Amino acid sequence: MSSVAPSHAKTHQPEQGLAAERIVAVACRVTAPETGSPRGQFQATVTLPAPARHHDILWGFGRVLPEDQGFLTSTGRYVDRKEAAQIAWAAEQVKTLIAPPNLYSEDLW
Repeated sequence: MSSVAPSHAKTHQPEQGLAAERIVAVACRVTAPETGSPRGQFQATVTLPAPARHHDILWGFGRVLPEDQGFLTSTGRYVDRKEAAQIAWAAEQVKTLIAPPNLYSEDLW
């Protein structure tokens, strides 16, 4: 395990009086065919709350690219693993990362 703080991506500063943004759930972006759409597909974000893991989503949706695996924040934003690491670090949700600079659900719960 690494004890090095993530050193890239932006750090989210809460507005005055608001709680800091936190990681609340695993999330995957999935792309599916859409009949009648000019683009031919649509993208959705699928989330599961703690203590779910990304593989819990993957079992239901099949192949999801690694770059489409991330997290949902307390503000409802989808973020990738790198930005999630910055948010979790700033919110003091983690002290170490298993595989820096990325956040994994095992780092959190």
